[in-house]
Amino acid sequence: MFAAIAVVIVALIVALNFLLTYLGIHEAFFADLTPEGLYTLSDAMIEECSFIDEPSVKEGGALKIIFCSDPDTLIDDTVTRAPYFTAVELDNKFENVELETVNVTYNPTAVSKYKTTSLSSISPTDIIISYGSRYRIVNAQNFWVASNNKLWSYNGEYKLASIILSLTAKERPVAYFTTGHGETYYDTAAPDSEGSIATAYLYDLLTERGLEVRTVDLEKAGAVPEDCVLLIVNNPTSDFKCDVDKLDEYGYVSETEMLDRYLVTSQGAIMVAKDYEATGLDNLTAFLREWGMSFGESLVKDTSSYVPTESGDYTTLVGEYDKDEDSYGYAIYGDFAALESSPEMIFSNTGYMDCSFAGGWSTPEPGTYSASRNYAPFFYSSKEAKAYAKNELVGDYVDLEREYEGMHLSAVTTRMEIDSYTAEYKYSYLFCQNSKDAFSNETLGNASYANYDVFSALVDNMARIDEYASSMLGGTSFNIDNLGGKQLIYPEMSETAVFEYDDKVGAEVLKHHAFGAGTAITYAVIILALPVIAAIVGMIVVIKRRFL
Repeated sequence: MFAAIAVVIVALIVALNFLLTYLGIHEAFFADLTPEGLYTLSDAMIEECSFIDEPSVKEGGALKIIFCSDPDTLIDDTVTRAPYFTAVELDNKFENVELETVNVTYNPTAVSKYKTTSLSSISPTDIIISYGSRYRIVNAQNFWVASNNKLWSYNGEYKLASIILSLTAKERPVAYFTTGHGETYYDTAAPDSEGSIATAYLYDLLTERGLEVRTVDLEKAGAVPEDCVLLIVNNPTSDFKCDVDKLDEYGYVSETEMLDRYLVTSQGAIMVAKDYEATGLDNLTAFLREWGMSFGESLVKDTSSYVPTESGDYTTLVGEYDKDEDSYGYAIYGDFAALESSPEMIFSNTGYMDCSFAGGWSTPEPGTYSASRNYAPFFYSSKEAKAYAKNELVGDYVDLEREYEGMHLSAVTTRMEIDSYTAEYKYSYLFCQNSKDAFSNETLGNASYANYDVFSALVDNMARIDEYASSMLGGTSFNIDNLGGKQLIYPEMSETAVFEYDDKVGAEVLKHHAFGAGTAITYAVIILALPVIAAIVGMIVVIKRRFL
């Protein structure tokens, strides 16, 4: 009988343990003892996200929030704990929210569809928020405001609400092809047209990145559309219009000025593919030079690093990755560049690029002290590559006989502007490649090349914008009522410690604390109070029965 009772009691204890674990994690059956309310949704957050359960949103599917570690690991870490419980609260509050946890260390393929490139990695501290075919990947560290390696405030509600608003927006972000200058573009109204067929793989790439594709005639539109997150100028054969006689007229805006305003005022992104042989593009060339892009008019050939073709002319080059880990290119394709045998990035019929800024690769923007334009090579040729100029007398390309240390085959200019109130940077991007075949089906459509993956990652970096949530949730500004999120009363929740590991002495790591001092005392009282009360009551009962 006692053995049976023991088995029953053990079974009940195990069942109770599972029940309490489930209630504590999935049903928000816990007490938030943090004075900042870190683990409880604010009224502003609930109001901001109230649209999630609306029928129009449900039609698009569930809003999924995927954490890339097991719950125990998430709860044990200061940085991931608060975002995790914010998601738990959302899951409990809204029917259309689905919360998942995946251990990407043991099961990396579970999130493979969210990778930007085939070799990109997703960290255990990453959080994936998806809705339909759209998704964002954000690291848990971005949900905090930190200073000097210490957490200062929890801004997770604002960050999460901003991402949710962006993903569920009825209007998808739009990538526009420019028209009116002989460009090759994809026309959604005529998918069987010559231009649409020639850019079919580029169209697939853009739609896979969650972008809608349209066309725009700047002369007719009068400006780059407000919903444009990426503007593509693909192989123009005639110039962008700029009437010098009208420049002084009030209200006149040239097409190149539209491009400039888009980059300066709208955190825009432009991708330009231009034929190195193209002539008569003086206005466009002048605009690109102001943004650091100088296009060589010579054909690049490489007899040492090329893909064999039937013509045997060495004009299909294998580009070299930028191996500098601090470079813009490495930030985009570092997963490929770090491999001993990297997949090949192909450049066909291309000229070379140079930086047009005087005195370096960076220059302050005229008329402001808060913005700069920074040129960066994206891919190089090998050091053995040579430039060949068209010689009309002989009717062929002639070696210029110059010394090069790896020519720039493509480049990116990043405009960086610092916000004087928030001290955060805003970015605009201009990508250029001196080849009409930059986005050709022959390179993007060949799975053995890296072109599709690299351009996919580039588009993902350049074209990301979010609709921000109400500043009452915090936001990035510290000039509002709640000072940028839930400010920590105990800033020592996460402090740096120095100790030895992996043969590295003095490495800085985060030493996590679960609670502030007041919370720890409260928990200690609760944990000790019940046993002490039970002991006192027991003693009183025993004394009364025996001696009174």
